[in-house]
Amino acid sequence: MFLNLIKTTDDAGNERYRKAALTSLMNVASQAIQMATGLISVPLALNYVGVERFGIWMTLSTALAFITFSDFGVGIGTQDRMSKLAAVGLHGEARGTFTSSMLFAIVLAALLLAISWFVVPRIGLATLFSLKSEAAIRDIVPTTLMVVLVFALGLVAGIVQRAFSALQDGFFIALIQAVSRVLSLALLFVVVSAGMGLPALVFVVGGLSSAAIVAVGTPILLRRYPWLRPERTSLANMFDRQSLHEVLKVGLLGLGASVAIYLVNNSALVLMSAKQGAASSADYAVLLKLVGIPLMVLTYALLPLWPAIAEANAKRDFAWIGHAYKKYKRITQAVAVVSAVGILLFGRQAISMWTRNAEVVPSNGLLLATAGFMVLGFWNALTSVFLNGLSMYRSQATVGLLLAFVSVVVAAYVPSGYGKESIIWIIGCGYFLRCLMMQIQIGSFLRCNRIFPEVKE
Repeated sequence: MFLNLIKTTDDAGNERYRKAALTSLMNVASQAIQMATGLISVPLALNYVGVERFGIWMTLSTALAFITFSDFGVGIGTQDRMSKLAAVGLHGEARGTFTSSMLFAIVLAALLLAISWFVVPRIGLATLFSLKSEAAIRDIVPTTLMVVLVFALGLVAGIVQRAFSALQDGFFIALIQAVSRVLSLALLFVVVSAGMGLPALVFVVGGLSSAAIVAVGTPILLRRYPWLRPERTSLANMFDRQSLHEVLKVGLLGLGASVAIYLVNNSALVLMSAKQGAASSADYAVLLKLVGIPLMVLTYALLPLWPAIAEANAKRDFAWIGHAYKKYKRITQAVAVVSAVGILLFGRQAISMWTRNAEVVPSNGLLLATAGFMVLGFWNALTSVFLNGLSMYRSQATVGLLLAFVSVVVAAYVPSGYGKESIIWIIGCGYFLRCLMMQIQIGSFLRCNRIFPEVKE
């Protein structure tokens, strides 16, 4: 599907398509492994820990994903700045950006772990999540600490991943993730058979990939790009305050955009758990796993375009940007239609056969609402990749955040009698307006640069 995009008369454009296609294919392969792992791990984990503790895990992972925003947008800013610097050959400044961002992420991760170690045990988490079983009450604190550790690892791994992406070498990250997911599945059977508990399950399923990126990805990155290696041994000298300042200027806007889409995508599950208990959200959590498969594949297929667009924009190759947009727009529309029809026709049967647990089979209303939300996710994936590549974060961070906040607040006050799907529909209204705004921005950019007349299909 993506190899046919490697067609252009421009050598630089051809190289962008080649790298994007290679990374996209490896990303899709990696996600295929994750899908296969998920098909096995979800019912295995669900039957091992039970509905309530499974709901705890999914809710904690969703709620504490907000921790990933505690890097103040450094990951996004690092990719944006390194893409531009590498495109014009400013390797010294790119190195300063990478080393400063890595040190910043390491310090933040250490602070996060230290604070959580003292704070989490003193919070009444069992009451907060309306837990009933002794096993769930016993596991809530160690599981929460493990989820925090997983996200702390993710902060550091995120900088390594962003650096690979900025250099259009995301292929290696996808390869590391594919291998680590196979290992994760093997270790999952060990955890279950040995009865090692929910915290170990959380690390094996959620943290192994980040640990692999840090331990394996960093040496590969520095070997492929020797100019990224620190020239000075002193930590103080490795930290470039000006580089970090430039990263934060872009990163904080990117952070706002990320917070907005986080609220849109994850608030429904948290609201369901808070209103009706963790166990009541299990059906939606499993449904999200199912609809997330095609959305995740497309998202990871589109992500390699981000640095390619940034490079093309730095070199003012607007015709290539227009060509790429029209091609990928058609692909996104086709995938969205096929995925939505498949979920609506076969979603309930697939979940029933997959989990063999009638408690997590969704209602038709919940299925319809989630399918519609998934289509908006496809639209957002396409538009956000192009706007990010063009460094157009401001409206995503301001208007997008306002729309997300308003829709979530309105959904929070919906009476429980209206059903769980009403929460999704209300948040979806804000999501639709966000996507529409982003679509208008892209159209304006293409028209202002007179791209469409130059694009030949």
